Amino acid sequence: MTSPFFEIWLYLAQIIKLLDMKKITLILMALVSFNFGSAQYLQDFNGAGAAFPPAGWVVFNGSNGLGTVELWEQGGTDPEFYAISSYETLVAPQISEDWLVSSLIPINSTQNALVFDATDFNAPDYGSTVSVRVSTTSQTDETTFTEIASFNETDLGGNAIFTSLNASLAAYLNQSVYIAFVHVQTDGDFIALDNVEVVQGAANPPGPATTPTPADMATGVIVDTSDADADGSPDNSILFAWAPDNGLGSVAPDEYEILLGDSPTTLASLGTAPATVTLPISISGFLYNTTYYWQVIPKNTAGSATNNPVWSFTTEVGSVSAPDAVTTPTPADMATNVAIDTANSDAVAFAWADATTGDAPESYVFLLGDSPTTLNALGSLANTSVNITGMLTGTTYFWQIQPRNVGGTNTAGPVWQFTTEGTASVDDQIANLFTLSPNPATDVLNIQIDEVITNATIYNGLGQVITENVKSNNNQININTLSAGLYLLKLDTDSGSQTVQFIKK
Repeated sequence: MTSPFFEIWLYLAQIIKLLDMKKITLILMALVSFNFGSAQYLQDFNGAGAAFPPAGWVVFNGSNGLGTVELWEQGGTDPEFYAISSYETLVAPQISEDWLVSSLIPINSTQNALVFDATDFNAPDYGSTVSVRVSTTSQTDETTFTEIASFNETDLGGNAIFTSLNASLAAYLNQSVYIAFVHVQTDGDFIALDNVEVVQGAANPPGPATTPTPADMATGVIVDTSDADADGSPDNSILFAWAPDNGLGSVAPDEYEILLGDSPTTLASLGTAPATVTLPISISGFLYNTTYYWQVIPKNTAGSATNNPVWSFTTEVGSVSAPDAVTTPTPADMATNVAIDTANSDAVAFAWADATTGDAPESYVFLLGDSPTTLNALGSLANTSVNITGMLTGTTYFWQIQPRNVGGTNTAGPVWQFTTEGTASVDDQIANLFTLSPNPATDVLNIQIDEVITNATIYNGLGQVITENVKSNNNQININTLSAGLYLLKLDTDSGSQTVQFIKK
């Protein structure tokens, strides 16, 4: 988790799927730090065996009488602890509110902004929010509180990686307030808080950034194909820089959010960088002869800049073309009785060869489906072989490899097919442990099982872990945050384990 001074690495949380890129990575060579001003108040919830709530704080359930099983409590291990609120097992439209309220805090010119760290513990979005509310009159009368900010699971970050959040308290200048953190949910997630501070905040939001590099509408922008991250393949990177709005009356930013996309309306956030970041920064994964759009949003404790321009640039034509189609598939095209490795999670071994003509690939997109028109991208590979687990007996599969490099992606290669060994049967496919419905699914997987589930893990089609310790409620798993594609669900029970494929629509 972050320190009270929010030391962070600038990094990209996920590959931006809307762009045809090998990778998008923000590269910084050193750890950078920033702070919002001298902290006047801090609650870090530390101390092994310390009383909870901390002295002067209170916890209680919402007055609607729903979700009374859980309360905020101390979590973590010595020496680093935090406050944690578990999910309440409810069914929509029932909503629970679990309250954690501070002691009385004076708000003045040197402490008028709330900053804290927060996270949820699972990648899927279970609908939890952290509502920040303020009262000047009571610590426990819910009717006296006013909401000043609300953060959903996307804001919190997920996967137990703490994110720094803030809210302005400038409206309560020269008053004393109780600050409530309210976990609002319907069968939500595990939510944690740490490092709560009230600090000196900005008087106003910053102005928009200016002076972009690459310049707006620039053409022929050079793509650096060196391998600065030493991963064995070109970075295909571009240097980015900008300047804060230092015009008359502007307020300095604390951080910048960076967005990138292939059109002005499909910008996706790459994450945030502190205002102290050394520019330029290197972002990698770009293609030749392609137009990109980007935006920088300055932020401080008073809010985000408005009227932020969207800039564009077009990369150089370059000397590399998209690779030619790969050849020599294993399993061979139209092969039958293809072996399944039952000792390796029912895996089938795949391999292919690069074309002997054209420019070399840097990576490969692997697609698999039950027909030539229902192929699902399972992910990106650096090598020319892979084992795909969770394959079914007596089943015909279709697959394709799309090689790509800085020149582009070859999507026109052949689609091959093969049939696995054995005869498809209910017993073979479900091993008498569990079944899933619907499959394909859009939002929720229903699990038909007679055993108690002790653990659930979701993998992508390449066997890479997407989410561990997946929470199931009444034998249902929420998958609405997964991208469309083919996945594997592994369930562990006291009687054994089994992995089954499913498709997210």
